[in-house]
Amino acid sequence: MSKKLLALMISGILFGCGSSDDSPEPQKEPDPTPDPVTITGKFLDSAVIGIGYTTATQSGTTNENGEFNYVEGESVTFAIGDLTFPETSAKEAVTPLDIANTEDVTNNQVVNMARLLQTLDKDGDPSNGITITEDAAAAAEPVDFSQSPDEFAASNAVNAVITNGGQDTPVAELVSEEAAVDHLDDTLIEEGIQVGIVGTWTPVEDENELLGLVFFDDGTYIHYEVDRNDEEEVSGMEWGTYSRTADDGRVVAAQTFDENGDTGLTDFVVGDTTPRLFANVNEQGQLVAEFDEDADGTNDGSLSFNKQANDGLVGTWVAETISENDGEPMPDENDILAFVFNADGSYVHLEVDLDDETEESGMEWGTYTIDSESNQISVSITFDANGDTGFNDITMEGGPNIMLNVDGNRLTADVDEDNDGTVDTKVIFKRQ
Repeated sequence: MSKKLLALMISGILFGCGSSDDSPEPQKEPDPTPDPVTITGKFLDSAVIGIGYTTATQSGTTNENGEFNYVEGESVTFAIGDLTFPETSAKEAVTPLDIANTEDVTNNQVVNMARLLQTLDKDGDPSNGITITEDAAAAAEPVDFSQSPDEFAASNAVNAVITNGGQDTPVAELVSEEAAVDHLDDTLIEEGIQVGIVGTWTPVEDENELLGLVFFDDGTYIHYEVDRNDEEEVSGMEWGTYSRTADDGRVVAAQTFDENGDTGLTDFVVGDTTPRLFANVNEQGQLVAEFDEDADGTNDGSLSFNKQANDGLVGTWVAETISENDGEPMPDENDILAFVFNADGSYVHLEVDLDDETEESGMEWGTYTIDSESNQISVSITFDANGDTGFNDITMEGGPNIMLNVDGNRLTADVDEDNDGTVDTKVIFKRQ
């Protein structure tokens, strides 16, 4: 046998026998599916305690802080016995506005939910939390939150649950619409919850002397602008209504009062070919306004705004009631009366009264100081487009004195018309 043949035979034996490479590899066990991460959320109209909740993976009742558990991406349904609230996306803070899928606190569903929850509160004081009792759960029946507030209040199902709700003090009717909305508003402010684009916004960078947007949570807005160096722009304010689509943030406006020409939101009206405004709040808490001037689907420019903080007097205030000579407080009769007090010592007065021909509607802008002992305000007016309304009178010799006092989310303006040390007029403002 040749040496060459022998070598080939040995080689064949080595490769044909005993090689582990031909053995099947052991199957790798699949990694175990990780347990879903449970997140804690809150149901708020102040903390709602003892209400049932259900998600795809979690269920129970909210704890003493109004907290519930959920997994990222789930929806949550709250319920009082057989009375079920509409489903909504589970998140860190859920309010009636989320459940109703709206940014408007005057929406029927929002008002009805807030009135029901606050009426069912065990101790009748929703400022310290809303506690739902087992009695309420046992008495509850399905209700229709989409009804008008009057229809909802007259509903047999609503009256059955509120009269058998286990409250410390028996009740026979829902809390008022005004009280319910006021409480919900206060909660949103105190919890720092951003609702859509609601707030007072000033541009990060802008060439105007003054520019501001106020989006209220009742679907109204104010735009104010001063630029006396640009002859093509009209300085002043506009006030109207707005709507905003949830998916892309498109804002459509309609003006009720407009003294600043084509500035502001005048162009952003309903229509397929009209200029478009898209407004959304980013992760940094800034309002980003993007403009599609020719409605062709492309971004033609953008502007970023910072949100005004609420700190003592600093904030935006809207008049609620007015009383004369210690008389009964009456609703303010203006269409809108508001003040914006800024941290830099500037202020904006905004007033519209379309029914009073003796008053000039519009805006006023200036600077202010507050006396630390008396809380009397002094101002210097920079721009005035509303005649003798606003703070105009207090700049004149012998003019009235106005003292401003803040208590939480309420501002009281005590007006001493004749400087005799007696308050002649009291105006109560609500923080926005």
